[in-house]
Amino acid sequence: MVRKWNQLPEDKKRPMCTAKPNWLSLSTTFFPKENYHRIPINLHDILRIDEENLVVKVEPNVSVDDLTRFLIPRGYTLAVTLEIGDATAGGLAFGVGMTTYSHKVGLYQETILSYDVVLADGSLIHVTAENEHSDLYYCLPWSHGTLAFLVALELKLIRIKPYIRLQYIPVYSQDEYCQKIMELSGAINKDAVVPDYLEATIYDRERAVILVGTYDDADTPEKQHKGAGEEYIPIRDYLLRHNRAIFWVVESMIPFGNHPLFRFFLGWLCPPKPAFLKFTTTKAIREMTFAKQVFQDIVMPLALLKEQVNTAIELFDTFPLLVYPCRIYDHERGAQGQLR
Repeated sequence: MVRKWNQLPEDKKRPMCTAKPNWLSLSTTFFPKENYHRIPINLHDILRIDEENLVVKVEPNVSVDDLTRFLIPRGYTLAVTLEIGDATAGGLAFGVGMTTYSHKVGLYQETILSYDVVLADGSLIHVTAENEHSDLYYCLPWSHGTLAFLVALELKLIRIKPYIRLQYIPVYSQDEYCQKIMELSGAINKDAVVPDYLEATIYDRERAVILVGTYDDADTPEKQHKGAGEEYIPIRDYLLRHNRAIFWVVESMIPFGNHPLFRFFLGWLCPPKPAFLKFTTTKAIREMTFAKQVFQDIVMPLALLKEQVNTAIELFDTFPLLVYPCRIYDHERGAQGQLR
């Protein structure tokens, strides 16, 4: 299809984009694809797993849900697993992704070993950090598909155990939770032993709960029936814990979702998938829901957490706030994506 586009007369060539419908994307925007030359990319398969080198090769439309179902029974998961099951490997590669394991490995792009992409001239190239296309390797993350069409990628895996031992640490001071997150993430001492998973949920300026997760077999009844402050969660349930509520946003999208009549007649439709919400809404409804909500990811040095929390409160006055510490690497190639 790309080669056919190249054979078109110049006055017939329109900019290319994928043929993936807007409603299948997790983005809140609706891109006018009808004005562009659409290229179908129906690639949905897991191609290969290398258990010795901890690598999986997948096509771009493989979802996080598919990957967790395939990998977890084998004792693996992606080094960075977004908590939304409908997110795709390709979407995360050309956008950005992080999770509660990112304080150990960094952003999703740091776990990509190679890309197979089709360029605008129709050529297929294999891109790694070391080969002749290394400049493209560092440009593809955050590019949102503007540089090439992705047809496959290789991702790092990590070994896991069946359960996550999750500890909840309540904190009642802004200075204390900022300092605690710095300590637990290794931001103060890069050689410190850090937990496998780490996140914080901020409920107001002074109150937060820090979640510390470590792999465990949960091989005794006592472990599986812990009380308040600690619990053992099956690994897949933990990794996709924000899937049902879409990071708490579904309550704003469907404010009548807890009404008894809605629950009685339409409760069987819940929890809704983001794609279903986008597919079934009209332009007017989208303007009342998606367009009037704030979807804001803020990347900052962890040392500025207190300052940024105060700024977010001033601008949005919306809680809870979710904090994911993330390791950032200097590849000595200048700015990468939106990181400066």
